[in-house]
Amino acid sequence: MKKTTQKDFIKKCHTDHKLYGTTTIGSRGQIVIPAGARKDLNIKTGDQFVVTGKFGKILGLIKTDDLDEFVAMIMQHVSDEDVKNNIRQEFDKMFGKTLKKKKS
Repeated sequence: MKKTTQKDFIKKCHTDHKLYGTTTIGSRGQIVIPAGARKDLNIKTGDQFVVTGKFGKILGLIKTDDLDEFVAMIMQHVSDEDVKNNIRQEFDKMFGKTLKKKKS
């Protein structure tokens, strides 16, 4: 996996906003991700996602393969070791794997 710096991540977050179109929820609660989004985001059949919600209005998907890097980047800005340990424990419970400790 490519290592992303905080500066690169912030820049990417502010420049990669795209609207891919619309989709409809089917009777079984499924949606189709538009082809352009699947191509741009390298989404393949069988990929797994964590589903998030924000403000009771926004639905987000994060590829589980990319989650370690995402959480590690956030933890770089957490200074309290108890908070970091709590995040690691919750990550382990939720995903059945241990979040790697970043070497100083």
